[in-house]
Amino acid sequence: HDWPIDVFDFNSAFLNGELGPSEELYMQQPPGFEKVSDTGRPMVLRLRKALYGLKQGGRTWYETVRRLLEEEKFQRAEADHAVFFLRDGPHFLALAIHVDDCTMTGTSQALIDDYRDRFHRRYSLTNLGPISWLLGIEIARDRGARTIALSQRNYIDSVLEKFKLDDAHPLLVPKHPNLSLLRNKSPSNPHEVARM
Repeated sequence: HDWPIDVFDFNSAFLNGELGPSEELYMQQPPGFEKVSDTGRPMVLRLRKALYGLKQGGRTWYETVRRLLEEEKFQRAEADHAVFFLRDGPHFLALAIHVDDCTMTGTSQALIDDYRDRFHRRYSLTNLGPISWLLGIEIARDRGARTIALSQRNYIDSVLEKFKLDDAHPLLVPKHPNLSLLRNKSPSNPHEVARM
């Protein structure tokens, strides 16, 4: 349908999650930020908000963003709880979220902008504009031809570099055309198999 597709990230997402009243978590104060009690002893503090590295952090953030989306009248897709959608008169919006990375598409760019601004009034976020990258995948979109191409070239290049194959040369065939593979050149015992 050639809908616009925009991307945005929530900033410091896990720090926006409020711990529930039944979640009693305590932590020692970080060095340099210690407060002492009236008796002069260092205090252990109860957490009210989630922190990165906290086991509950991801769940707490998801519940926070889910409530935000439901307050804005988005419905959660039952087939995938990371996908939310909204029907607004003749318009439709779909939002997919992966931790703090959001991708939103729909029938109206103005509606996408409006809802992103509403989210931004509640939580700090970074507007990344029209989609070009998503979760490490490069996305090339030709709206005139109505095509979307996905590429993981950077990931492939990093794997080649990791295994010291970044200077390897591509071939048009899977093996050298003049290489003859013969049964008598196969390993004939476990020692030869291990060596190969």
